[in-house]
Formats: sequence, C-alpha cells, structure tokens
Amino acid sequence: MKRLYAGMDIGSKECAVVVVDSRGRQVDACVFRTSERNLLDFAMKHHGAIVLIEECEIASWVRSVLKPYVSSVIVCDPKRNAWVAKGGNKNDKLDAAKLAELNRMGSYAEVWHSDDQDLIGLKALVKHYDETSRRLAALKCQIKARYRTQGIFTRGDAVFGCGRNKALSLVCNTLARMAIEQDLCLHDHLVEAKVEARKLVVAASARFEVIGRLVKIPGVGPILAARFVACVADPHRFNRGALNSYSCLAVVKRSSDGSPIGREHLGKAGNSLLKDVSRTAFERALACRKPNGIKEFYENSLERTGNRNKARLNTQRKILAIMKAMWRDSTEYSDELVMKKAFTGA
Repeated sequence: MKRLYAGMDIGSKECAVVVVDSRGRQVDACVFRTSERNLLDFAMKHHGAIVLIEECEIASWVRSVLKPYVSSVIVCDPKRNAWVAKGGNKNDKLDAAKLAELNRMGSYAEVWHSDDQDLIGLKALVKHYDETSRRLAALKCQIKARYRTQGIFTRGDAVFGCGRNKALSLVCNTLARMAIEQDLCLHDHLVEAKVEARKLVVAASARFEVIGRLVKIPGVGPILAARFVACVADPHRFNRGALNSYSCLAVVKRSSDGSPIGREHLGKAGNSLLKDVSRTAFERALACRKPNGIKEFYENSLERTGNRNKARLNTQRKILAIMKAMWRDSTEYSDELVMKKAFTGA
C-alpha cells in the first residue's frame, strides 16, 4: 500500500490540506470549511494517510476527530517550523504543502497529546483555575490603580475586605466611586469562582491515585499535584534531563569553534507552569517548621555549591524528579528517599 503524507493547515473557519506520496508528488489538495463532517470526509478519502497538524487551540479536537480513521495524526510545534512561519509567500495551501513535506521527511517536533479523557478534563480544569486566578490578580491591580488615580494609596488586601468601606469613603468623585464599586462586585464574583474552580480540580483529582501520593511531598498541595499530572501526562515521557528542559530548568550553553557564546542561562523553551510548580513547592517546603527531606536536600546543596540560587534550582529539579519517579514507580514519599541517587528520576 502506498504511504501518504498529509499536511493540514487548520483554522477556525477553513482547513487547507495537501497530500503527497513517499516521493513528494502531490496526490491531492483541497480547502474545506472546518467542521466534523468535512474532517471525516477527508479521513475516509485518505484513511491510510499520516496527518501532520500544528499545535493550536483546536488541534486536540481535530486530532480526536481524525485519529480513528487515518493511519496516525501528529501534532507538531509551530515554533520549530520556521520554514512555514517565515516563508516569503504565505497562504493556507502553501503552508499545508510545506507541512506535508515536513511530514514526509519526519522533520518536526511532536507535541504530546493524551488520549485519556480524564486527563484531558483535568488539564482543562487546571487551566480554568489558573486563568481565574490570573483574572482575579489582574482585577486587584486594576482596583488599586483606580484608587491611586484618586490619590488613595493602598497596601495589602484590606481594601478588598474589612477596609473596603473605609477606602471607598475616601473617594470624593461619585462617578469614580461607582466604577470602583462595580469592580469590587466583579472581584467578589471572581473570588467565589476561584473557590469553586479549586473544588472542581480537587474533585477531579480523586480519579488519579497518584495525586493522593504526591500531596504527601513537603510543599506539594492538591493544586500543585494536579498541575504536575496535567502537564506531564505520562511519567514515561521524560528522562531526568528532558524533564528539566521541559520545565525550563535546564542550563543552556552556547559555543562556536570551541569558544563559549554568551553566558550560561536557563532555557525558556518548555512549560513554565512546571517551573512554577517546583518553585512554589520549594518555598512551601522551606517554610515548614518541621524538618523535611526537601529542606535537608537544599541545605546540603547550599553547602556544596555555596550559592543560594544554584542550591534552589537543584532543589526544584529534585522536587520534579521525585514527583515523576513516584508516579512512574508507584512509590510512596519518605524523607529518606529524597537523598538517594536512585530516586532522581533518571
């Protein structure tokens, strides 16, 4: 059977598809309205094709529609496809043709997508919780900015709670006070929404036995554990180095002709949410009054490196490695395991 490679440039309105054979000869090209029916029609016509699409907000849905009816559906990282993104001439059909050629050559960076519906749902809930938290934080800044325009300088969260009426009474301009009052009503709604979103995440986490074990790690609560599981998806995806890179915790070194270029720095490519998970867990573990393995590991690393920043980063990497290894090996947390080299998640 002849192997077919399809490049699909997907959009919310239209999808452009180009299909080539193993020699790069074009077999088919079409543009159709984005709908489940049209996607299925394409899949039935080229059921043996390997389809390559770029990561976007509808990539997961397109993948789920096509996957049962074609040879395979691969989602790739658009940031790596400079040939597509930076081409001189650019349109949907041309982009689809380039994706088909990248597909044929195997020259793409695949983006992980899970088929586990519970995991997909957990990821959506975690994202909803984080977006609600960001909206609330942004609104708080906006309210304080409105106060500043009236010459009222606030500190802390008192203006959203017990000090709300006092702060409002200081606003002389009636119309400005009405705007702040409306923002405060929205603030109260978002506070309730965040609480409800957290409950949804915790309820969904009950479907994942591993989350119940991860919360036993010092500094790791139910939200951090859910974020980790939602981001990593499969503990077998990464070795230790790959997990550090994906978490934006790997050191990047650049050189040319044996000479270093620039300074060493942490890589920015990856999932910064995992970096935030490790940083938050680190800070909480160190804030614990009782001694724990994470705190001990940090102190040993600080003694060895003599640098607080390096010791913190080493501990952040260790926390993620522990979480991955506990998930991968179905093990329970103990402080003794933190110091074992075998528990680095390699």
